[in-house]
Amino acid sequence: MQAVGYYISLPFLYFISVLPFPLLYLLSDFCYLIIYYVIGYRKKVVRTNLKNSFPEKSEAELLAIEKDFYQYIVDFFLEMFKCLTISKEALLKRVSIENPEVVLELYKNGQNCIVSTGHYGNHEWVNQVLPFLLPFKIKTVYRVQHNTYFDRMFLDFRSKYGVEMISMEEASKKITKAEKDPFLLLLANDQSAPPDRAFWTMFLNQETSFFIGTEIFARRFNIPVVYGCIKRVGRGQYKAVFDMISDAPNTLPKGDIIAAHAQKLERDIKADPSPWMWSHKRWKYKKVNGQYIDLNYKE
Repeated sequence: MQAVGYYISLPFLYFISVLPFPLLYLLSDFCYLIIYYVIGYRKKVVRTNLKNSFPEKSEAELLAIEKDFYQYIVDFFLEMFKCLTISKEALLKRVSIENPEVVLELYKNGQNCIVSTGHYGNHEWVNQVLPFLLPFKIKTVYRVQHNTYFDRMFLDFRSKYGVEMISMEEASKKITKAEKDPFLLLLANDQSAPPDRAFWTMFLNQETSFFIGTEIFARRFNIPVVYGCIKRVGRGQYKAVFDMISDAPNTLPKGDIIAAHAQKLERDIKADPSPWMWSHKRWKYKKVNGQYIDLNYKE
């Protein structure tokens, strides 16, 4: 059944991928009307997340953010399918880095780097274009898809310009300090981590559990950590902005790296809420017995 669904979908995905950008966004406008007004995809989840995150905003303000989000998420998924055929030239026209010197200084010193991002903005395009914008060897940790055919498709387009894709299951084995040339490890730091292996902090007005993989790798090898925001500066236009968290993570108390990531991500979401994935269940877990979970991971 996996193969049937994949091969039925494939012609439609490639049709979307080869559309010129004006037609792609015209299709996106049409799909938005269907998904928002007819299907109402995950509206309850989106509205609950927005209301809890922005209790100070009026119903009209929340509705405006909601509509902006749905318009963005349709753009994002069509842009993701565009990854199947998008050229280097098209990527370079649409994705830039505002302040590459933040990580280039690390490269000049022969240091590796971890860039910690959220699911904010088009991380798929940024992942593809980084080998053209930075001299590092680019590594990205990803979550394996349940459908093995789609998993192969995602791996192919994500790695076609030289990015080394590493599954979450293999990350601890494949990421080491000993490399011939400096590498940049891109990690999308997600919320709703299981309570027994999470860092808890206040985030968007709610007690939130974060995965701690970024901090584990940073402290294990003392790799500098940089926060990366993927700002949407126009339709189909993105700009990565780097913000140093720590160039010596082993000197920080446990939890400080993830806390800094959460603070910076919250800042960016408040500045522009629409490019964050409000349709995901970010707050599935609560504190256990009213207490934060202790950080007991091994470095």
